Amino acid sequence: MDEFELIDRLIAILGDDARGARVLLGPGDDAALIQTPPNTVAVATIDTLVAGVHFPPNAPADLIGIRALGASVSDLAAMGAEPGYVLIALTLPDDSAPWVDAFARGVAAGAHRDGVKVVGGNIARGPLNVSVSAHGWIEPGAALTRAGAQVGDLVCVSGELGGAASALGRSDLARPPPLATLMSLDATDERYPLRRYYVPEPRLALGRALRGIATAAIDVSDGLVADLGHLCKASGVGARIELDSVPAASGCTKALAATGGDDYELCFTVPSGSRGRLARMPTTVGVIGEVCAGAGVSVFNGGRPVTLARGGFRHFD
Repeated sequence: MDEFELIDRLIAILGDDARGARVLLGPGDDAALIQTPPNTVAVATIDTLVAGVHFPPNAPADLIGIRALGASVSDLAAMGAEPGYVLIALTLPDDSAPWVDAFARGVAAGAHRDGVKVVGGNIARGPLNVSVSAHGWIEPGAALTRAGAQVGDLVCVSGELGGAASALGRSDLARPPPLATLMSLDATDERYPLRRYYVPEPRLALGRALRGIATAAIDVSDGLVADLGHLCKASGVGARIELDSVPAASGCTKALAATGGDDYELCFTVPSGSRGRLARMPTTVGVIGEVCAGAGVSVFNGGRPVTLARGGFRHFD
């Protein structure tokens, strides 16, 4: 089976998740045509997930698909953008139609959940990896960026952290339950870390709610301390966080919550007088520290400085 037949299978399975009112021309041509909403600017991002680095090589194909899509769409959430569409480049070691079918079902599940359309892409032969380019839009001047945090701002984070990182040491990481089962798990199930790892849930509603409130934002993909450090660098400030205030997933240490990656929650800063507005956010958020003068992120526990083992994912050291 050649790549064009595989692409046809993908498009057939995606169905309505490849078509929509703003998709003037979808998969199948040299490029897609998208109707951009008036008075908006485009928001674009791309991420690549590589087998053996970002997921087990023998992981189920549908879980690879939904994981790759969620990781890219999370960047739109961090910008406060309206999600629009994605392009997917897939490199496969062979022409396994069943694998492609399962992958397409996982992508479709994520696209339907996040309200994006899969409007094109490419398939090539080679080591297994997936690149997802996600696109959205936002009103001019409304985007959340990493720059803008001010001394005295509160440092906040959504949800709970460390759950995805705690899945990495599990013996069943490459043999997780089916996607439907994972989606039904709650935080009391001992397999819940597998859901956090394979099914990232972009905080799109929270990103939109933070427009005009947050002074800076970033999604937590490489680890809280590392990603907050990126925000601080872009803003030209430092941050002080209290380890005990970091919301840790069930069974996860505070240290892992502060350094583990793949949570895809949002870390953001708001003016100090915004506590009341935080209670009205669509996702649970907590205050974990404050922005200060200087550079980098300082971690304290009970008011005493602590040193954590270096966290945060890096491709190159």
